[in-house]
Amino acid sequence: MEPKPHKTYREQVALLVDRGMLIDDEDTAIALLRRVGYYTLSGYSYPFRFKDSTGVRTGRFRPGTSLTQVEAIWEFDNRLRAAAFGPLQHVETYLRALLGYHLGEVNPMIHRKPEMLSMDRASDYPLWIAKLDRQVRDSREEFIVHHREKRNSIVPIWVAVDVLDWGGLSYLYSFAPLGVRDGVAQTFGLNAAQLKSWVRALNFVRNVCAHHSRPYNRYYSLTPKLPRRGLYPALDAIVPAKDSTFAMLTLLQHLALNTLGANTRLLPSVLRTFPAHSGMELTSMGAPAEWASSSLWR
Repeated sequence: MEPKPHKTYREQVALLVDRGMLIDDEDTAIALLRRVGYYTLSGYSYPFRFKDSTGVRTGRFRPGTSLTQVEAIWEFDNRLRAAAFGPLQHVETYLRALLGYHLGEVNPMIHRKPEMLSMDRASDYPLWIAKLDRQVRDSREEFIVHHREKRNSIVPIWVAVDVLDWGGLSYLYSFAPLGVRDGVAQTFGLNAAQLKSWVRALNFVRNVCAHHSRPYNRYYSLTPKLPRRGLYPALDAIVPAKDSTFAMLTLLQHLALNTLGANTRLLPSVLRTFPAHSGMELTSMGAPAEWASSSLWR
């Protein structure tokens, strides 16, 4: 199969118009396409397309769909991505500190003593420790260089956690003794199984934010385990759409509210900037209709 032919910016504008999109000014549209890219914008224009009788999106846009509306959703998504990344960093730092401290209480080198760990899947450990060894070997951080050169590469867990990314921390949490897992989870008002599933799910959200991908209108393959109904009403509200972006943001906001130093005002304020004139609603991201009345988002 041959690839689709390359289209100039003017041809891309003509294609959008041919599919029913309203474009007031061609030069302004070309400037947006140059800045963002046709296929990046197509992710935001996709929900504006008609569905056929089988529910599949067609190439035609709904009447009244404008490039201005699509641009407004894209701009909102940029704000949302930046607003989510801040709390993600705070939660990651706090989780790293908690694991380093509580695992160190058990044994400073517990990460190298698999017999002291409680692994959900033992086959994950050799790959994890090999990656940690590479990170320690290749790191130029002064505290790691010090332990390599002055401490015979004996790196205690409270130091090792600082070279782990979110995914590595997720595995470390799943290896931790059950008592450590329970203690860390209780800090966030959760049990160990719930926190484990949240950390795994939010790893994908972090990657989306870090790689400038699209949080808007995205669904996730890993869904979280939630506390029993009635404990946290805001978490009850995401049950119908646990795989949605809004559900992931709800997890993040809950964790941030239990994280020392996290800015818990940013996400709610950005969600309130959703462009009402875009023809879409925040419910398209999985938000319940009355999301703003929840104490989690006030």
